[in-house]
Amino acid sequence: MKSTRLSSSSLFIICLCLICHAAVPILSLKLYEIVCHETSKDLDFCLRFLGGDYKIVGATNYHDLSKYILDLTTYEAKSVQEYFTSVSQKLPSNAIRKCINDFYNKAIDTLSRAMDELNNPQYAKDGVAYAGDRVVDCDNGLQRQGIKYDPEVHDWNVAISALCKISFLAINHLP
Repeated sequence: MKSTRLSSSSLFIICLCLICHAAVPILSLKLYEIVCHETSKDLDFCLRFLGGDYKIVGATNYHDLSKYILDLTTYEAKSVQEYFTSVSQKLPSNAIRKCINDFYNKAIDTLSRAMDELNNPQYAKDGVAYAGDRVVDCDNGLQRQGIKYDPEVHDWNVAISALCKISFLAINHLP
């Protein structure tokens, strides 16, 4: 009988193939999916929300991805601020007014500055963290006031807060 002994070079090639094969699922993920998988409880929201934006889905580097996510987050925060303005006309209160004029103004301004500062990732991360905190402050203020608002108000605050966290994770990939 002939011996079927593997040479060291054959063994190396087999190991290399196994390593490459194991890495294929990670390599097949789009950048936004990698960032979404870094979220803990927001994975489904992240995949669903970001997956609907063709620029985010098509991003080929983390700088562009971060810019697109920040742009989307800023746009959505402005939409929420406008929604709150319409709610405040029906249910005027100091808490909702403070959300509009203080918390969301600061969040939107900080998100816009973070987008301009992507070349300084630490500043940009600090900015989106601050913006997310302002959204949480808005939600806490509304809850403390004890007035029952449309549940959509809370849902929007949660969504904007999650987008700020996702923005932070995307920026975290920048050098």
